[in-house]
Amino acid sequence: MPSRKADPFHWDGLVRLTHWGVAAVCIGNLWLNEAGEEWHEWLGYGAMALIGLRLLWGLTLARGHARLRALIPSRDDFRQQAVALRERAPAAPGHHGSGKLAVWVLWLLVLATAGSGWFQNTETGFELGADDWHEWCTWALQAMIALHLCAIVYTSWRQRSNLVTRMLPRRRRQVSQHQQEPHF
Repeated sequence: MPSRKADPFHWDGLVRLTHWGVAAVCIGNLWLNEAGEEWHEWLGYGAMALIGLRLLWGLTLARGHARLRALIPSRDDFRQQAVALRERAPAAPGHHGSGKLAVWVLWLLVLATAGSGWFQNTETGFELGADDWHEWCTWALQAMIALHLCAIVYTSWRQRSNLVTRMLPRRRRQVSQHQQEPHF
């Protein structure tokens, strides 16, 4: 039976910042904010900026699983995912094949939602019915968010590993009294 020890893998700070930033924007704009308000528009721009920052990070300074190259799914990724889920193997660092694919779909849907929101406020966008595109994008984004959350719950349960902790700040270990440096 796989161990239930804490998962040592954590995403780097910028990945976590952009993930939770985009999540907060989506919550705010999809469920808390009224469409057409100035905040709605600025949060959409913020989402585009956060995804742009994450893409730039993944192309330049990111290491390991946070690099964009590591997020390109392959057939082998999907095979490994099927085996890992079937055998209830502990979650590997990074994303499975479907997780890699979901990252790209979510990024594209957020960008399409924000972009169509901006475009509907232009004369051309208004004439071309960009408000319909924006609405379709919001529905598709909400469906993908629901799928993302369900996949996290299912994979965490199936592999006996709390995947959410990978996106949370690391807890610092308490240093015992005898390990602390003396105070002078």
